[in-house]
This record gives sequence, C-alpha cells and structure tokens, in this order.
Amino acid sequence: MATDSGRDVGSDDDVGVALERDELYTVIRTAVRDALLDVLGTVLLLGLALLFVATGARALADPSSGGTALGVGGILVGFGIAASALGLGPSIRE
Repeated sequence: MATDSGRDVGSDDDVGVALERDELYTVIRTAVRDALLDVLGTVLLLGLALLFVATGARALADPSSGGTALGVGGILVGFGIAASALGLGPSIRE
C-alpha cells in the first residue's frame, strides 16, 4: 500500500524514521538540558557578582572600617564576574 509520498506503509523505512525520531528527541533533550544549565550557571554567577558588589559597596560606605581598598577590590571582582557571566569577558566556565 503506497502513500502520497510514494512510500509503502509498513516498510523498513518506518524503522529508520523511528530511529531518526529517537535520535532527534535525544539531541533536542540534550540541547534543552544544556541551555537550562547555562541559564542556571549565569544566574548563579550574577548572584555571586551581586554579593561581591554589595559587600564592596558596604565596605566603602562605612568609613570606620577603613576598608576602602577592600571595597574597591570587591566591587571590581563583582563586576569582573558579572562581565564574565554575561559573555563580555573571558569565560569562567571553560
């Protein structure tokens, strides 16, 4: 029995199509998983960067602590991590 495409229904091509669908499912599932892990990694790195920037800003805002260099360093490290997470600098993950 032939279909509109000229292939026989129930032929060996159906096994090939099923394998192609299984392979396609595996590829798409792996790609989505990698994308979600990349998003999670980026969010975590941005959270870490925010922590460094907030700590550095707090050290700069408190004149009694005398942590000006520590504050500036924390802010710079935070901006560096954020730039790396957003792809603006060298990657931390690779």
